[in-house]
Amino acid sequence: MTARILIAESSATSRITLKVRLSGACYDVLSAATTEELVSQLRSGRPDLVLLGPGFFDLPLAEFFQLVGVERPRTPVLALADGQRRVEALEAGASAVLDPRVEEQMLLARVRGLLRDSETGDVPNFAMAEAASGFAHAPSGNVVLVADQPARAQRWRHILQPRLNCRFAISSPDETLSAASHGDGADLYIIAADIDRKGDGLRLLSELRSRNGSKEAGFAVLVAPEREDLCAIALDLGASEVLPLDPAGDNNAEIAALALRNQLDRKRRADNRREEMKRNMAWAMTDPLTGLYNRRYAHPQLAEIAQCAMRRQSGFAVMALDLDRFKTINDNFGHAAGDAVLCDIARRVEETVANRGLTARLGGEEFLVVLPDTTEPDAFRLAEEIRRAVEARPTLLPRISGGGQVQATVSIGVALEQAPFHISRPEVLAEIALERADRAMIAAKSLGRNRVLMAPMQPVH
Repeated sequence: MTARILIAESSATSRITLKVRLSGACYDVLSAATTEELVSQLRSGRPDLVLLGPGFFDLPLAEFFQLVGVERPRTPVLALADGQRRVEALEAGASAVLDPRVEEQMLLARVRGLLRDSETGDVPNFAMAEAASGFAHAPSGNVVLVADQPARAQRWRHILQPRLNCRFAISSPDETLSAASHGDGADLYIIAADIDRKGDGLRLLSELRSRNGSKEAGFAVLVAPEREDLCAIALDLGASEVLPLDPAGDNNAEIAALALRNQLDRKRRADNRREEMKRNMAWAMTDPLTGLYNRRYAHPQLAEIAQCAMRRQSGFAVMALDLDRFKTINDNFGHAAGDAVLCDIARRVEETVANRGLTARLGGEEFLVVLPDTTEPDAFRLAEEIRRAVEARPTLLPRISGGGQVQATVSIGVALEQAPFHISRPEVLAEIALERADRAMIAAKSLGRNRVLMAPMQPVH
């Protein structure tokens, strides 16, 4: 799907010029010359990126970014500005700034980079348009400087350290790659485009972007004035920012610090979103009481194990486990005691099965164990290990239940499915295996409980 870019620019000439440049790159381009048009396009056009032109003065910068943040949250804003306005735009919340006279190649590279960062699958849509916080609240992090000479790296550290609440390290390319390979990556890398040889900084950038220990970091590339042709290349290789090699000059240090703070803040938000995603995935797959996999996760996994067994023409076993007289525990000691028993038994079952199979809680006092690539003797032997682990010692009850302890036992039904399979669909085979194991478990209970019973083998048709 073509990305949609909204140009906010009051000057018709500038607006048309920008539209031609972006349309030539096959972007879907919208435009707004006034605040009313801006609000309308943000609401109806739903742009993926906002390009703030140098002549849009219908709103003060702070109000402009506040409006974008309210109407179209998490949308990156690229500002074309020069002089002090570049600093003001970054302070107000711009994702990046470019000189209004920027060449087309650099403009498009910056647009591609911002769209890439906002659409990365692991880090969806950062809130770029929110107002930036002051340096007193700058995000912390680890920053690695890789420059063409130690003195330059020291100078950058001297300039940035008072402005960013970070730990700075000066490193060589080999040391940087080695640390990333061992999982000791930085939050932000500042790399000179040319270190020992021309372009080797860009090669280092590419390597770091491909390593698990560093691929989620922010990257800034330092480019000498005579090497400005590398700026667009650096952005396309994955850098989120390009800065002058020499921090001296009009507002260079302040602009660099603001831009790098944006990178650190983006990294922090990305890490938070990834952690949130992991938590959500874990909550969706696991039983909140015992920490075992839940029914929603276990059933599809059982079908996959069945499919793998059919493909390999090997056997798999399904165990249905049910705690004996669990209602009596709840009735006599309370639900807190019942929860303690469930958690204790779940832990024992999981420790016994370990990496030999899948363990899940289906609900109530019912548990499931699935053993891929197994035989009947092995399945029966493991089921007996589980039964003995459960009856080996009583469960200590929590104080809220009055303390003490209670003995629990478990009845287990085991169904083995092996080649040749009489069912052609793996999900049906999985369902039948589970039903057979459940019937065997019920039979085990009727025979006195606290025992393992194998389900009779299915006839082959």
